[in-house]
Order: sequence, then C-alpha cells, then structure tokens
Amino acid sequence: MEACVRNRDHPAHRPDVRVATAAAIDIGGTKIAAAIVARDGLVGDVRVVATDAVNGATEVLSRSIGLLRSVIAESDVPKPSAIGIASGGWFEQSTGRVVVATDLLPRWSGLDLRSEFERAIGLPAVVLNDVHSMGIAEGRLGAGSGRHVCLSVAVGTGIGGAITVDGRLFEGAHGMAGALGHIPFRTEGARCSCGRRGCVEAYASGPAIAASFAKCARRRDSHVVLLDVVNAMISSEEPMRECARRATAAAGAALGRVLGGVANTIDPDVIVLGGGAALALGDVFTEAVRSAAADCVIQPISASVVTAHLGTAAGVVGAGLVALDALATREPTKIVS
Repeated sequence: MEACVRNRDHPAHRPDVRVATAAAIDIGGTKIAAAIVARDGLVGDVRVVATDAVNGATEVLSRSIGLLRSVIAESDVPKPSAIGIASGGWFEQSTGRVVVATDLLPRWSGLDLRSEFERAIGLPAVVLNDVHSMGIAEGRLGAGSGRHVCLSVAVGTGIGGAITVDGRLFEGAHGMAGALGHIPFRTEGARCSCGRRGCVEAYASGPAIAASFAKCARRRDSHVVLLDVVNAMISSEEPMRECARRATAAAGAALGRVLGGVANTIDPDVIVLGGGAALALGDVFTEAVRSAAADCVIQPISASVVTAHLGTAAGVVGAGLVALDALATREPTKIVS
C-alpha cells in the first residue's frame, strides 16, 4: 500500500522550484519514503510505501526504484539533478556498496546500491546511512539548526545515531560513527538484530517495546506491533494503558541511560530524538529518555533532549541535501556513510 504524506505545513517544506533539486529516498526496515528536495527542504509531498523487507533485497530494491521513478514523474518541478539515497546499513565509500547491514534488511549486504539507482534512473547518486541522513537534516534545518554539536537519535525498527558539528556529519574512522543501538546495555541479554546480545536496540526499539507490552498484557500472539502499544495508551482498559506506559517508559529509560553516557563522551549542545517509534510514542517515551539521560550526565554537560522538528521526513531531506552538496562540489558520485 502506498501513502502520500502531505507536507504543505511541514517545517522543511519550501516549494521554491527555481533552484536545483534532488530526488531523495529513505529505505528503512519498515517503510520506504521518497520526495523531491531543495537546499531549504522538501518540494512537494513525501510518498511512502511499506518496505516488506521479508521479501528480500531484490524486491525491496525494485520497490524503492519504482517509488522514486513515480516521484520524479509526478513532480511539478523540472527533473532533479541528482539522487540521494538514505538506507539502513553502512557503505563502502569508493563504490556505494553496502558492506554492513543488520537483519532488519535481509540480504542487503553486498548490494551495489548506488550503481543500481544510477542505472535505473539515469542520474548521479550518493548513498548514506539513514540515521546519518536524519542527523544532517536536523542539524541544518531542524532541531539542531544553529547548534554547534548535535546528537541525533532515531528510534524505529532499529536504533541509530548521528553526530553533526555545525551541520556537518562526523563520520568516524570507518564511516560508522553513531551506531548507538549497538552499545551494550545488558550483559548476555536479549538478542539484537546485529546478532549480538544485550545491545540497547534489543530493549528500546519499536519491536522491543511491542514485545515488552505483549508480555505485560499476556498476549501470546506473535503479531503485536508498535501501533498496538500506541493504541493501548489511550485504551479505556486500565490494565492495557498501564502495560503500554510501563513498556514505553522502561524502553525510554534504557535508551536515556545510554544517551547520557554518550553525552558525557561528546558533550553535545542538544540531543534530537526522532524516528517513527519515538515520535509515535510521544511524551511518555521522550520524558523517560530525558529523565534518565539527565541522571547520567556530568554537569555542566547538557542532556537537553528535544523532539525532531522534521519528523519522519528527516531521512529523505538529509539524503537530498547530501546529493546537492555533491553537485556543488562537482563530485556527483561521492559516497557519504
């Protein structure tokens, strides 16, 4: 099923069609989103389809290319000059090949993502990690705008992070800086999507929160999803509300403790909390993250936790911005991880 997210009032929506644009796509474990992006934000609406990752990499790639083609064909602006691709996983800088991906995108590792899109669409492309893309967008146009050091965190099917300094991404030695979801939280704990045990992602991601809620509510079926938790928060049944709030608050506290430790390491001006799960769970989750992080930081380091301003469109916006950066520097095939 395909959805169109209207963005006429979105903070990153700036329909100035007189400037260069990029076709941007964000491929996540649950959904694929695409739009046209200019330097000051979205041009038009964001189109969204389900990832259906269980069908494998070939099907996900086909759906992604088809969605981006539709966005370009139906846009009211001239053809974009480049493609920005945000995706789960990390990439070889020289080729755009996926070198590391978790089980959230099965059989994604080894895929030559940049070349596949360039052949299909006929435009130069850049590729970057999806949460890095969110961080760039929030650091330049969103909640981190005007801040020196911004730590962006996305909580969805998985958990990831990005560090930006004056709006520019800090990549680390191997392009993987910000892999927050795989910071150990509990020794020999629950299994994570990366294959290890005890990572915070196994306790604070959307699927982890849904599983915790199901256990509390004594629901034995395997189809409990995050939407069930969100709906239970406003349920007329007190036990359901309590289970939803308890699962959400525990996950937020787990993530907050990890983020407090990260804040002690990098001393950010602000921590931007985004991703589909975090935004859907609202204040209960955000306040738990904020409180736990504040308990862990050393003063005067800030644990200022704010909600992402660009919402779920941040990954798309960031991918477009990086594609336009590459055009401006006359490096249309540069890879940013």
